[in-house]
Amino acid sequence: MGKSRSEKNKARKARLADAERRREAHARLIVERSGDPQFVQRQTDPLTGDRTLSMSAQHPAAQDMRESMQELRRDFTERFGREPGPEDPLFFDPANDVPTAMSPETAATEFDTMLDTMASQIDDPMLRAQLRAAKDVGFILTESNMHLFSAHDIDEWEDALDRHLN
Repeated sequence: MGKSRSEKNKARKARLADAERRREAHARLIVERSGDPQFVQRQTDPLTGDRTLSMSAQHPAAQDMRESMQELRRDFTERFGREPGPEDPLFFDPANDVPTAMSPETAATEFDTMLDTMASQIDDPMLRAQLRAAKDVGFILTESNMHLFSAHDIDEWEDALDRHLN
């Protein structure tokens, strides 16, 4: 026999209350991490809507990021025979002989290819599901960066992760 109208109503209210608790917890997390040098910070330009992410020197991954940036600089110098200037792209199109920003389509394809390659080489089902979820949604959500995303983004991530775990 199916659920009564009262039972369906209770279940709906419980789901809504749970969603509200998750959103409130997320809002608290955003406030707690705001300005904390141990976490990446996001600023939004009120005029353009452009978002900027910044990492302090105290961030746990700062040294890895510094090394990655040095590697990108070396790649640029090897490819174009000069140091990058302030107007040169950080991620350049390898098919061009002059520094040209990688198109969003090329960047998305590169990201997807990287995730597919990594997922095919990993035995851990959770990590494999996370890589496939990242391909679906276009970002990687972790405990340390979830304050940078909206509650809707987190729901989207969790739905994608559930799909790949089942």
